[in-house]
Amino acid sequence: MYDVILWRNEGRALTSEVQGKEFIDIGKKAIRWAQMNMRSLQQLTEAFQQTKPFSGLTIGMCLHVEPKTAILCKALQAGGARMVVTGSPGTTRDEVAAALMDEGIMVYGQKADGREEHMQNIHHVLSHRPNILMDNGADLTRTLIQHYGTEGLIGCTEETTTGANLLREDLRGAFPVPVIVINDSPLKKVIENEHGVGQTVIEGFMRTTNLIVPTRRFVVIGYGTCGRGIARYLRNLGGQVVVVERDPIVGLEAALDGFRVAALEDTLEFGQVFITVTGRPNAIVKAHLDNMQDGAILANAGHFSWEIDLAALRAEAICMERISADIEQFIMPDGRRIMLLTKGEMLNLAQAGGGGNPLETMDLGFSLQALSVLYLVNHHAHMSTGPQPVPHEVNVEVASTMLRLLSPQ
Repeated sequence: MYDVILWRNEGRALTSEVQGKEFIDIGKKAIRWAQMNMRSLQQLTEAFQQTKPFSGLTIGMCLHVEPKTAILCKALQAGGARMVVTGSPGTTRDEVAAALMDEGIMVYGQKADGREEHMQNIHHVLSHRPNILMDNGADLTRTLIQHYGTEGLIGCTEETTTGANLLREDLRGAFPVPVIVINDSPLKKVIENEHGVGQTVIEGFMRTTNLIVPTRRFVVIGYGTCGRGIARYLRNLGGQVVVVERDPIVGLEAALDGFRVAALEDTLEFGQVFITVTGRPNAIVKAHLDNMQDGAILANAGHFSWEIDLAALRAEAICMERISADIEQFIMPDGRRIMLLTKGEMLNLAQAGGGGNPLETMDLGFSLQALSVLYLVNHHAHMSTGPQPVPHEVNVEVASTMLRLLSPQ
């Protein structure tokens, strides 16, 4: 049994008061297991240790603080970078944060943080004036533009569809530096999004609810690469799946994959479980909530909980009861019950014990991240500004390494 770790935010890194080392050791053991199974990043760490390509640079990171991210942090630190890190609301593993801090990596935030605390953590990271940003949902990049300016900034990476949408729409033309969008990589789309997110969201649903997938009626809202993976895994496990997709080209792809494609309004009587994965706010709004059947389950696999209009849900409900650590029950005025999983945060990461995407898929994704940062350091002066895909040579190098590791001759 380990003692409780107490966090307090003093405007620097979060510090800990620990009566024993057991809590940090739990984090370090989880990191060691991840390291053993993330062999591409192991190789990059060894190469960075020799060449020190990031010496003198501060890297500000907003990625989920969990064991796989820790391996990426340690690889960049081995290359000479000063790492300043925060996570996303509800997804930080406190024992991993403590273990990283014990190894000299500055971490802001904890699992209990809500949106307000998260934005405070973003400001703390940016107060270190990082030279490179590694973002997940564009919170770092957006806040930098709005409040700090880009002096000293070399470039950025962005992990998600949500962040890429914000960069290309709300912040279009705002960046005088290159931003490599990791989610544009065909490797990430196929391996991490389809097979990583697809697998772990279903695992998260089953673990959180203790319900079976076969015969259950699911509505998957969004048929991007993450939504495609979720829908396919659900169907393969025996679930009945309807897809909601506004883009007719993507919707046609879903239809040709054998799914019924419908407007969300036409699925409300059918659906027992609604999973949002659009990368955009308000995929589910009050009008939808008002017409869902009793016992409908809401889950989100997108980066932000804003995909579900949680304010409308809480405002309309006459009472809320917490059924378990990860299930909230909302009683509506007409007596219907609507169930919300993991407070609307990412189902595969925010649930108690959620491990996120499999180690091998994130080994690939974070190798793309690490080599994209290296590419920015070496080539930023000659790159175009604003959002752009992962360079072809980075995709080829990562694909070649992963093919060799996962399918040896």
